[in-house]
Amino acid sequence: MSYTQTVIDQPVRSFSSRHSGWLHLCNGLDPVRDGGMVPSILGMTGALSRLGGDVTIVTPTPSRLDSLPVETLLTLKGPETDLEAAIRAAEVVHLHGLWQGHTRRGARAARSARVPYLMAAHGMAEPWALRHKWWKKSLYLALVESRNLRQAACLHALSRPEIGHLRRLAPWTPICFVPNGVDLGFFDDLPARAVLEQEHPELKGKFVLLFFGRLHVKKGLDLLAEALGRVGPGFLDLHLLVAGKDDGAWKPFAERIETLGLSERVTYVGYVGGERARKIWAAADAFILPSYSEGFSMAILEALACSLPCLITTACHFPELADVQGAIVVNPEAGEVAQGLLGLLERTDEDRRRLGQNGRRLVENQYTWDQQAHRLASVYKWLAGGGARPECVIS
Repeated sequence: MSYTQTVIDQPVRSFSSRHSGWLHLCNGLDPVRDGGMVPSILGMTGALSRLGGDVTIVTPTPSRLDSLPVETLLTLKGPETDLEAAIRAAEVVHLHGLWQGHTRRGARAARSARVPYLMAAHGMAEPWALRHKWWKKSLYLALVESRNLRQAACLHALSRPEIGHLRRLAPWTPICFVPNGVDLGFFDDLPARAVLEQEHPELKGKFVLLFFGRLHVKKGLDLLAEALGRVGPGFLDLHLLVAGKDDGAWKPFAERIETLGLSERVTYVGYVGGERARKIWAAADAFILPSYSEGFSMAILEALACSLPCLITTACHFPELADVQGAIVVNPEAGEVAQGLLGLLERTDEDRRRLGQNGRRLVENQYTWDQQAHRLASVYKWLAGGGARPECVIS
């Protein structure tokens, strides 16, 4: 893959007309570096553009999009674009992430130009995330980010718990609750499982448990290792498939797996995207995400779109899944993850199939990108001065 310095605009749009269009500002669109935030931003902005919105994404760093589907109606600019000029021309600005230079510059420019702006934390306001490098974040919050959050026209929460996390940082700022969505069509008609088995014959005849995501300490790979150590000896056909960029957690995980004598039952394929990702999803029998902290996981939505039975933690903030019996949900503790995995493996094929079907049905009914885009578009129109406060905005 090569870094794309500037993505060709399709169609070309300029910032010559004052206060027009919806501008999204993020650090960059590199799925390897920026993780699940990238498909989240591209999914939402793509759906907004399909609604007829004039949507532009500006990034101050290079993007890498050769393995990602990009809506042709979107305008992508960066990293050489004049960020401040883009903000002055916009009707509404949507900032993605916290603790980064683009939010500092973006919020300051929006206030100066009197352009309403939203801030989406993408899980970066989670208590676990705040404790990580807490002294740096405490100082930055006091000097910069608190003002950005408090003076935003609206904050964007991706999960219900995130509403409370944002409220603690900015008690009086309105918050809209608009979760992530998924493009169901991308996960239909997946390749045959045999395609990946040709590359990895160790998967043949196995029950493939998939972990798909950034290999970061917050993702609970230590919990996964302990669960495999406790449950694996009783299920000899269980095989773990790990997909995602290593962000420091692979080495301790692999060392623990080796100590447990399970190295031959784990396959690591690194970061995958595009058609390669579809092959990975097609090979899975179940999905696991034992996170300590999440915003609103794109990987979970994608697993549900594949009708996979899922095992997740309460820190993934998706209680609706348990309500519809669409997943096994446990606390992020080694014993509970092991017990949840045991329960998943002990179920019949029919029970697991039903679990996956319930999850897929929930996504179809409530979590497509087009459904979420309608909600977010109503927020933009309200902030720009038109209409009543949308139902998804919490005062």
